Amino acid sequence: MSYKLKLSPLFAVEIIFSLLFIVFFGFGNFLIFILASMVFGVILLGVFWKNILEFQILGFKNMLTQFSFVIAGFLLVFPGVLTSFLGFLVFLFGIFLKIVTKTKYTHKQNRNSSEEIIDVEIIEDEK
Repeated sequence: MSYKLKLSPLFAVEIIFSLLFIVFFGFGNFLIFILASMVFGVILLGVFWKNILEFQILGFKNMLTQFSFVIAGFLLVFPGVLTSFLGFLVFLFGIFLKIVTKTKYTHKQNRNSSEEIIDVEIIEDEK
């Protein structure tokens, strides 16, 4: 059995939500909303890219947080009211995960702060 993903219902629902947004809030506000969500999505993707380059992903929960920011960034970059709303919800989920993981890491860090740090230097002998 072959399954195909059809995006035409998503586009139809997106157009309906966009038209309803334009009717209730106006075309200018629609353009500002779309441009603001695109800029915010690009910023989220840039933050994720910076964290990847600096190897700041530690543990599964932190990786899940960064992944939620990527999904939110892609949803916010895609033009539309429904996808921007879903992207904002995913972003709030990522913020919630970041707060939960930050509190657990700080407790762990305070417990391990009493340990001594030993500096080791390796010197090779010439043969």
